[in-house]
Amino acid sequence: MNSKRILLIVAFIVFVIAMVFALYFVFFKNPITPSGGEGGEGGGGTLPGIGIGNVSIISTSTTAVDNLPWEQIRDKISPVANGGLTAVSKVTDGNIKGLSSSPSGLQFYDADKKQFYKIGANGELEVLDEKKFHNVEKISWSGRGDKAVLEYPDGSNIIYNFTTGKQVSLPQELEDFSFDRSGTALAAEWIDASGNDDNNWVVLVSEDGVNIDLIEPLGDEAADTAVGFSPDNQVAALYREYIDVQRQEVYPIGVHGENFNAFVVNGAGFTSDWSPKGDSLVYSVYNKESDYLPTLWVTQGNTNSLGSLKVSLNLNTWPDKCTFSGEDTLYCAVPKGLPRGAGLYPEIADDYTDTFYKVNLNSGIQTIIADPIGESLGYNASNLFVVGNVLYFTDQNGVLQKINLQ
Repeated sequence: MNSKRILLIVAFIVFVIAMVFALYFVFFKNPITPSGGEGGEGGGGTLPGIGIGNVSIISTSTTAVDNLPWEQIRDKISPVANGGLTAVSKVTDGNIKGLSSSPSGLQFYDADKKQFYKIGANGELEVLDEKKFHNVEKISWSGRGDKAVLEYPDGSNIIYNFTTGKQVSLPQELEDFSFDRSGTALAAEWIDASGNDDNNWVVLVSEDGVNIDLIEPLGDEAADTAVGFSPDNQVAALYREYIDVQRQEVYPIGVHGENFNAFVVNGAGFTSDWSPKGDSLVYSVYNKESDYLPTLWVTQGNTNSLGSLKVSLNLNTWPDKCTFSGEDTLYCAVPKGLPRGAGLYPEIADDYTDTFYKVNLNSGIQTIIADPIGESLGYNASNLFVVGNVLYFTDQNGVLQKINLQ
């Protein structure tokens, strides 16, 4: 065998080995995922070109705790939110529903005890009504906390007054309720029982259930219509319509058929929440520039200027994981390390624990206030509310939890 042939054989073997390694790295080796910055993305990283806002971020270093032994972190846990590991205290043992705020505190339904409770300013738990309510599926409270629409699995709906003990039955075709500011009227969706989309409407319902007025035809757009009174009682719902795959136009639906100006958002998956007085509207969308992660924005909330001056808050979360404390302060639970595309599938966030942020909407400054830790180590939080110096939330199991802000 001549030397040339030997060299050819050796070269062939080297080529085969190189191809094997190349195939391994392309198809089998786990990709390296860049970690998010500590300074305000909740693990989502910096979002290129997503916002026009000038947002400053105050970062407080936190420790990843989900996989650490309890003994290593016990002494690092603070009893109050100071930007690091923060103690979480359990308020209820069982699953709760319909957590909501009112001038007298918080109220909710305990599904295990089948009763309604309230938490006053002193933090003590009190029975709101001695009556037992079985199998309540969904609760929509009035702003005063004195009454609520209770929805049941069989489709029946009632308005229950916790002050008088009286209840009123509502048609089963009604769903997605919202009380106006006075608590004397309801906006809702009427969904035709026979499946005829032409009979679907956004409606206004009197508190006694007798009068039902048609506001706007709904057709087959119920999934893109979010019923919810604006704080000034002028808007009953927001309807979103796709312009293209990267933009949506949002239409405010007036209570009396007013033609309010629509506004465009740069992304899909629009969901929103008004500040208590309606000065601001916080919303989230996702788009290509954000790697299809949900991104919070804030805009003018007053009806006459709704949707103008949009500013990105550069936080990868949803409005239902946030709460206002007054008009200028927002508290948010931000999932750690959401994967690309989480905006399309919000249920993905159920598998990620949260870091809590405080956002000053005047200055745009964000501050990490807590990495919550307790019996469950990390927490996936929703239904956030601030009462005094306490931040309440429900965890991934529907249990009511709290952390001390001071």
